[in-house]
Amino acid sequence: MDLEKFKKTWINQPENSEKLSKVDIYRLTQSKSSSIVKWILIIGILELIFWTSINFITPKSFMEIYKDFNMIGFLNAYTILHYLIIIAFLILFYKNYSSISIIDSTKVLMKKILKVRKTVKYYVYYNLAGLVITNIIITSVFLSKPDTLMKALNPNGVSVEITTVLSVFLIATIVLVLIIFLILWLFYKFTYGKLLKKLNINYLELDKLEKLN
Repeated sequence: MDLEKFKKTWINQPENSEKLSKVDIYRLTQSKSSSIVKWILIIGILELIFWTSINFITPKSFMEIYKDFNMIGFLNAYTILHYLIIIAFLILFYKNYSSISIIDSTKVLMKKILKVRKTVKYYVYYNLAGLVITNIIITSVFLSKPDTLMKALNPNGVSVEITTVLSVFLIATIVLVLIIFLILWLFYKFTYGKLLKKLNINYLELDKLEKLN
């Protein structure tokens, strides 16, 4: 069924048929919105599983450098807090899905759609901001201990200016973070962004339907 086809037939329909068509359009829009929110939840869960798997397969030797900077406690605390926040978002996604699956008035459904959009946007903002902020903190700590960083980056003691090593490290870190940030942004744009765009279309359809009442 197509929403535009429904709207094109309203003018020539009898009153009772018109009312039925409005109900059908509402139900179709509500069903589509529920499906979209379900996919938001599914993608969020898959994303959590993916990053958890990455953490498990990361070599322990990779974490050794953080011991030299006494950052293991910080990383553990951040990891726990991060997962708690992500799980909280997933709970909100599930509540949004459960809520939007219930038949409500057009106005109530529109408010729920706006709530879903706001929750997803906060989720995306949190992940992108978290990436930048945590890397700024870690990089600042590393640069605050140049001798330790020099030893970690140049274990063989090759003769090289410390300022050169630190400059290369800083530039490489910035480039890497920008690349990861771009990849994440594109991922969110083509997953959550696409779903939110469809959800916005449903919102506009409901808005038109509400104005016809």
